[in-house]
Amino acid sequence: MKTLKNGVGIGAFCTSMLIVLVLASEGWTVPYFSRKYRTSCVTCHEAFPKRNAVGEGFRMRGFQFVDDDVYRKEEPVEMGDKAYERLWPKAVWPSTIPSQIPLSLIGRFLGEVDLDGSRDESMMFLLPEEIELVAADAMGESLSFYGDVIYISKDFGGNDVESWITAKAWLQFQNLLGPENVLNLRVGTVGTQGMALYTARDANNFTTHFYQYTTWAMPKVNLSQSGLADFQGNPFTLQPLSGIEVNGVGKRWMYAGGWVSSQVKNPVNEFPESDFYVVGVGEKSPQDLFLQCAYKIGGLPMDGSAAKGESPLAADPEFWRDDHLMLSLFGYRGTADIEVEDAAGLTSTSADDFWRLGAGVQAKYGDLTVGAGYMWGRNDNPYGVLSTNSVDSGAWLAEAYYFVYPWLIPYARYEGLTLDLPSGVAGLDDDQDRARIIVGGKAMIRANIALNVEGTFYTDGAEVEEGIDGTLFVLLSAAF
Repeated sequence: MKTLKNGVGIGAFCTSMLIVLVLASEGWTVPYFSRKYRTSCVTCHEAFPKRNAVGEGFRMRGFQFVDDDVYRKEEPVEMGDKAYERLWPKAVWPSTIPSQIPLSLIGRFLGEVDLDGSRDESMMFLLPEEIELVAADAMGESLSFYGDVIYISKDFGGNDVESWITAKAWLQFQNLLGPENVLNLRVGTVGTQGMALYTARDANNFTTHFYQYTTWAMPKVNLSQSGLADFQGNPFTLQPLSGIEVNGVGKRWMYAGGWVSSQVKNPVNEFPESDFYVVGVGEKSPQDLFLQCAYKIGGLPMDGSAAKGESPLAADPEFWRDDHLMLSLFGYRGTADIEVEDAAGLTSTSADDFWRLGAGVQAKYGDLTVGAGYMWGRNDNPYGVLSTNSVDSGAWLAEAYYFVYPWLIPYARYEGLTLDLPSGVAGLDDDQDRARIIVGGKAMIRANIALNVEGTFYTDGAEVEEGIDGTLFVLLSAAF
């Protein structure tokens, strides 16, 4: 499962990791729910894995609808009679487990075509690119769970192919205090829907590529040019992490925040030492904090509530429509260790305190959706003893998609990153700004089978991300 080809440069390897997480974080495509409720994928999805308002409400209620017992077609197995609730604490609190194993299988098959001659190979096929086994469901009214195991095969700028397996899981306790869904507690791999702007999340978009603002990491020092024996920088990216999260949702608002560990080694920055790793598990205990919140003006309620007697499973020929304006905020505060080992073997360790603060907006009207966002950031000491300068960052995005037909959605995104890197650091290129245009379309061959055709073109920084500029991606996805 290791390298098929050698010779890729450090810059190409590190920066081409932008495509590594194409779907390494779960897209929350769980066809098991279609079987459980005997309904189509379009009940909860605009075009999988992107959810519509019904699907978002279902997710945030712990994989349940309002009056869930009325709509489900597969009755769960009771783990104790409901009457035991009145006997507690002299009885075990009752719950349920699914009557069938709640498994879903997702496969993704990718082809890449080099359009500008920058790759060693003009065409690359990853068949499959991913195989994802997902288990998710509610366990009574107050518990829900999620887990997945994913086989991933990625090529790095058309030069290297690597394969590995990831795993993640969480357990959520619903309705701990106060009104329904206002305070929930999640433990495990948290931030799966909260480690980003709510209006621009990797796990809820149409494109083949993840957002640039979530996947960039502080540039590394090239050891061969620096004269150093080793450099361990800040590996932070906006991704699911291990820790504890509290979240809640109302008709017009939602929030999620938590205590997590950011000192994580994974394929965003470097290939894992093992062919198997658990997403978000790092070298340190949780020490960082994050907070996400959003407010929705107009449209369907965020918490999945509906008018009395209205069924969420009712056939809706315009299932993607939900006219609204949504505002979102995101913040993160963390610390990472920076280690520099010189040629003599002397190691210096320091701390890099850093923060990210972002704002986003999304507007949906009829068949058109547009969105934009900006993420500010600062790293106080990302290069340790090599430089006393802090690094300011700014990442932005603007995107739009349009439903030509219920099954055909063209989309476009323009996004960029600016980094105020220190000059004079041996082995560090101080000009690593970048900007790119992603344009493509998604066709729903069936409700559970999708085809993406997408091109990526850089207007700035193409040399930083060697082997990705001018590439056509063709992705076939199927969920069962």
